[in-house]
Amino acid sequence: MRDVPQIEPSSYIHTEQRLRFLARDARNPCAAIIYWLGATEPSRESSFFDAMQKFGALMQLVLPDERPGVFVKRDAVQSVTDFGTVKRLVFRDGSALDVRYAGPCSDLCDE
Repeated sequence: MRDVPQIEPSSYIHTEQRLRFLARDARNPCAAIIYWLGATEPSRESSFFDAMQKFGALMQLVLPDERPGVFVKRDAVQSVTDFGTVKRLVFRDGSALDVRYAGPCSDLCDE
């Protein structure tokens, strides 16, 4: 009989869902909090580095209060509203996230 490998819950629970963004867990900076399109509650990954590797290219953005650490999946962004240096990302599920970004909105989504 073969040994079955240990699988983290976040590796299989959200296989059909698409990433919205991920952030470091404030209580455990080595871990990640993963926000999914259409899900009200995020999941957690024990390794932030592993989570980053799973999702490919992500945009690193800063929150309006200048806290770093959100990594957004660009194709999850439906539109961007410009408030000067603060941009509101509206995701494909209707949820939104405000970030600090001085560049053009076109950098943040494929409109």
